[in-house]
Amino acid sequence: MDPSSTLVYLDLAWWRSTIGTRGRVHIRLSPNTPVGKQFMLLCTGQTGVSYRNAKLHDVEYKGEPGECVLGGDYEGMGGVGGAEIIDTSGGQYRKSRRAGDVRWWYDDDAKAAQFAFTTSDWKGRGVYYDVFGEVVSGLEVVRAAANQTDITQVTVVDCGIVLNQ
Repeated sequence: MDPSSTLVYLDLAWWRSTIGTRGRVHIRLSPNTPVGKQFMLLCTGQTGVSYRNAKLHDVEYKGEPGECVLGGDYEGMGGVGGAEIIDTSGGQYRKSRRAGDVRWWYDDDAKAAQFAFTTSDWKGRGVYYDVFGEVVSGLEVVRAAANQTDITQVTVVDCGIVLNQ
């Protein structure tokens, strides 16, 4: 499926005492981005690996402009894994400063499947590079996850493609 028309979802869940909280995040993937295609494949599990059961692992700039929630380590669950499953070089990525952007989060190839949800507008001088998607609904779910005492308790309990868009 062409990522230019792909709408995917991640269901996030976490526990507060005995009450479970769950919410769905819908993400529209940008066209012409290998990372968007990889994200779609990791949502469907078509290659044998998936974001399902992966934990979110960090919040950068917590409570500040540009706050972002990090996830995508489907291997180690703690932010050190998440190897690419396809060649992610090339592509046309957006630059942005907006809340709701989904961007590639990586330091090296070992983390090429990791991503960041931006929960608030960035007011700094620079922009975020490598934006491959946009949260179209459920940003409040990501913001609620970011406010958890321990972000590593937030799990992707389900993920996939929305067929009837």
